Amino acid sequence: MTDENKKKGDPTALGIFAYGFSLFALSIYAIGFFSFSTESIVMIAPALFFGGVFLLIASTWEYNNGNTFGATAFGTYSGFFLVFAFAHIGIKLGWFAPLIVAHMVGIMALAFIVMTFIYWVGSLKMNLALNLTLFFLLIVFILYAIPLLSLTPSSTTAMGAFPAPALAPAGWVGIIDSLFTMWVGAAAIINDRWEVAGSRGPIPVFPLGKKKK
Repeated sequence: MTDENKKKGDPTALGIFAYGFSLFALSIYAIGFFSFSTESIVMIAPALFFGGVFLLIASTWEYNNGNTFGATAFGTYSGFFLVFAFAHIGIKLGWFAPLIVAHMVGIMALAFIVMTFIYWVGSLKMNLALNLTLFFLLIVFILYAIPLLSLTPSSTTAMGAFPAPALAPAGWVGIIDSLFTMWVGAAAIINDRWEVAGSRGPIPVFPLGKKKK
């Protein structure tokens, strides 16, 4: 078999699991499962490596596969997690004030509401599994933007006291969204192996758009 005929790997699973795990870790922290007084390494490490580095790798692989949607989505979310991790490292090192970082993350969340909506519209011609993943992510960004942008020096927000209960809604929706990432990632991995073996993939993703003939 020549190199031209070899099947290329699909980086979707790497990207979706990297994003899903990072979101899950952030969501667990947001709902207060860990004490908010503990070191924010609970958020920083997954955001830096899984959400930042691994998503960036998946983005470059999607670019090489000619997938503009995947390359752009994974690349922009990688940027979000990298900035998020850097900002919280800066808090620990005394470079940035927590209130300023909260407002900055809120501004990023506002921007990603717009970008995620664009990705969600694009996914309307892809499959239901990915569409629901992006829909719940859109809700997550909304639920982060509201309290973070309205945070005051006295730790009050438009959704109550910060961090709890103001961040809890975003955390719970984030956990739901991380479950959808498992659906998309599992389908990408398991269906691929079954199809290589000559069988139909067992995990449906429910295509939404018709392929051009």
